[in-house]
Amino acid sequence: DRPSRSRRPIAPFGRTPRAVLAFPGMRLGFGFLILALGLLASLFRISLRERRFFDRPTLARSRFFDPLLNGARWILILSGIAILASASSVAGIAASATLLLLVAYLRFIRSVWFQKRLLVRDFARIRRERPGAPEQELLFEFTSARHPRWGSELIEQMVADYPTIETLAPMIVKMERGFRGFRPG
Repeated sequence: DRPSRSRRPIAPFGRTPRAVLAFPGMRLGFGFLILALGLLASLFRISLRERRFFDRPTLARSRFFDPLLNGARWILILSGIAILASASSVAGIAASATLLLLVAYLRFIRSVWFQKRLLVRDFARIRRERPGAPEQELLFEFTSARHPRWGSELIEQMVADYPTIETLAPMIVKMERGFRGFRPG
């Protein structure tokens, strides 16, 4: 009797062991590395987006740079989660849940509602410090201190168009985001 070459050792539950899966710890580390690279690409994207156009590096001024960086970022993040999930389902679920919570937290913090709330709170503090000052003057000083590069004419017009902090705050938030134009509705 010759031993059969097709015999493989039988693993528990009828699965056959694979040599590639011999080191799940290495795959966990590699998955975390790829995921971290995706998160670093996200931070790099944010830092470039916060700069003025001509302060960006020459390569980043191309119209294809932002979509390519965004695509690379998502590919790295999703492949990192997939590698983590293939090594350990618990690690994959934990990484996915953590990223989902992080994205939800950032969306909430950057929302117009939350930013308006912060502006109203800061303006109320300034109003308490100077109770006798007219509100128009306080709005002008508040906006000028927050955005000195906007120019006094623009800020005066904004204060004239939006005479209370409740009406001015959403416009400040939209202008901080680079809001261009008006959307009907």
